[in-house]
Amino acid sequence: MKKLSFLFFLFILLSAFTCENEPLDSEIDTSNSGNLNCEAAAQEVATAALAFVSVTDDNYTQLCSAYKTALENLLAACGDPDGSIQSSIDALGDCSDPNGFDDCEALANATNLAEVNFNNATDDNYADYCNAYKLALENQIAECGDNDGSLQAIVDDLGECVVNVENPDQELSLFAGTAPIDFEDISVAVENGMVKVTGVDTSPGSVYSIYFEVPVDTTGEGLINDTFELTLTSVFYPSELGPPFDFVSNITVNEAGNLVGSFGGVVTNADGGDLSITSGVINITY
Repeated sequence: MKKLSFLFFLFILLSAFTCENEPLDSEIDTSNSGNLNCEAAAQEVATAALAFVSVTDDNYTQLCSAYKTALENLLAACGDPDGSIQSSIDALGDCSDPNGFDDCEALANATNLAEVNFNNATDDNYADYCNAYKLALENQIAECGDNDGSLQAIVDDLGECVVNVENPDQELSLFAGTAPIDFEDISVAVENGMVKVTGVDTSPGSVYSIYFEVPVDTTGEGLINDTFELTLTSVFYPSELGPPFDFVSNITVNEAGNLVGSFGGVVTNADGGDLSITSGVINITY
């Protein structure tokens, strides 16, 4: 498994750079690259690493040496504040033996690089960097173990790599009795096949919030009822008193990041207090 693990490490390293990749051949000229700027050095690493993916026993030394030189140029041009580039160079050894590098060290380097990318992710590239980080962690666990469970805990926390998005222009509102409540601060996460919605009333002094879940790409009645929570002065859940006190909901649109629906009825807190909510509106884009 050493070669497969190391090639994965190369993939993670590539994801650290945003340069566009050029078409490849196996002849890589690194002889005039000693004075590269950072962007050019990153491109050289990308090219050398992608060539290295197709390495064979016959050309291992050549391609490994080219890749190692590219990394050394990258270190010189860009610096190495976390030591990950130097660790990558060290892991290659003297490029004489395809199995001469430390597999777990290479995987740990891959995880560290992926973590750096993830910590600097934007909304646009969050999913890509999150999934790369998860894959690095999973490969490290599979090859090297995880005695204290810390790596798996990070994997679990990453979930399905969907960024929570605040949506200031959306509508999530209701009437509690005769009082209107607008949950202006809306966040959406998609995890484990569920669209999870949280809304917070940002009015001064308010502690009001709402939460519910909907299965991805599913419409129909009653879908939010089992997970619906309304927090006012206490937490209210859909009433189980039966007709005519039913809590009803209907999701009419649930696709391509759009969620539209309605809800209303009686909700009950832990002390048995009932509250009628009406005109519940869900109109969210995420």
